[in-house]
This record gives sequence, C-alpha cells and structure tokens, in this order.
Amino acid sequence: MSLLFTLNYLFALGGLALLALTVGLYVDYFCYQSKYYRRFVQKFVWFIIPALTVGSVAISLLYSEYFGFIPCSLCWLQRIALYPQALFALMAFKTKESVYFPLYSIGLSIFGFVVAVYQYIYQMLPREVSADGILPCLADGSGDCALKVIDQFGFVTFPLLSAITFAFLIVLYLNLRRK
Repeated sequence: MSLLFTLNYLFALGGLALLALTVGLYVDYFCYQSKYYRRFVQKFVWFIIPALTVGSVAISLLYSEYFGFIPCSLCWLQRIALYPQALFALMAFKTKESVYFPLYSIGLSIFGFVVAVYQYIYQMLPREVSADGILPCLADGSGDCALKVIDQFGFVTFPLLSAITFAFLIVLYLNLRRK
C-alpha cells in the first residue's frame, strides 16, 4: 500500500468524522443555543482552530510540493481563503481575540466553502457534461479542476474535504462570536 493511498484513505475517514462533528455542532448552535459546544468544545477551541488551519495549509502544501499535484485555479481560490486564516488563528490564539478574528474568518470561510462546493459539483459531473460547458472550470491552464487527487468511497474528494473544513471553521467562529 503506497503512502499516497494511505494518506488519502486516512484523510477521507478524518473528513467524514469531521463532517459528523460539524453537523452536530450546527444542530447544537441553532437548536440548543451551543449547550454542547460550551460543554465539550469550548475549552479546546483555541487549540482546534490553529491546529486545523495550519494542518490544512501543511496538507495542501504536502500534496502540491511533495507529491507534485498542480493546484487548479479553484484550488488556488480555496487556498486564498484558507492561508490567511492560519495566520489569523495563530495571532488570535496568542491574544484570545474573539471579536474581529471570527468575523473576518467567517467571510473567508464562506468564500472558500462556496468555491469548494462549486468544484465538488464540477468533479462529480460526468466528463461529457462538464466538457459541454454547463459548469465552467475557470481553468487558467495550470491544473485540471476535474482531477480527483483524492477519490475515496466514490464521493470523498479534496473539494469535499475542503468544504467540510470550511463549514467546521464557520460553526466554530459562529460560536466564538456568540460569547
């Protein structure tokens, strides 16, 4: 079993677990007024956000720089939404700033989420449909937006993992703003 296949499998499993946690936190936020967030997550949030953002940056760089996958234009847009959050998270971790940091990061995360969902839909369409121009790739010639670097369980791809990460960050930022 190759290193890349093992990493893809582990990231897919981790992404699905993060999806379950994200759905639970959204239900908690909107239905239970963050009762379970305050009980189980709040004390760890200043470790979770920097670890997740810095870890996501490291993973994206691992795939592009070490494994040699060329990021497409949609991947770059998602990176543009994620990379500043890693820096913001480290600065906010140091100062425990919970007024402006979550606000700016929610905006970046919403942008990244929308781009990730767009790319995920683009990847899930059959090649013939996407080639007809129904959903343009916005490709600038760098990388193929339809290329599935991770393709586990028939539906887990990099854009799905990206969308899950952005959705998880949004719910954490919403809870930080609620305080």
